[in-house]
Amino acid sequence: MSSISEATFSKHRGSPRWSILIPIDPVPASRPRFARSGRVYYGKRYTAFRREAEAIFNLTEWPVEFPLNGPLVVSSKFIVPPPKKTKRYSPRGDVDNYFKTLDVLNEIVWWDDDQLVWACMSKEYGEQARIELEVMQVDGIPKARALSQMFVKG
Repeated sequence: MSSISEATFSKHRGSPRWSILIPIDPVPASRPRFARSGRVYYGKRYTAFRREAEAIFNLTEWPVEFPLNGPLVVSSKFIVPPPKKTKRYSPRGDVDNYFKTLDVLNEIVWWDDDQLVWACMSKEYGEQARIELEVMQVDGIPKARALSQMFVKG
């Protein structure tokens, strides 16, 4: 995992859109496991990711507008350091499992991830590990034909 530093954010001028950069090595969310006692636990990498995310969020002074209210759309990019050798063109793990890790943003960026009415996600290799997000409040569930234009404006 990377050394701990603050998340950064900016609001696009004249737009309800926020850009958020989280300096963390993304990992796909693991399935919950159950001990014989019935206790629920997660894989080591995912547990370490959640702890590091919590430390980053505790260091970050979030805007007063956060957590955001109402319906939200989000575009997310998970950038993972490349392994020394690989024939793969993208990181291991399903992109939706990377997206599930955004549960760590509940009560920080949004109240609950059930506010997300539309999402776009990608995973790729890059030299500097991070999660890049664009989040925008909307007045309701957007019309399907408008989704492709949602992040073009502003």
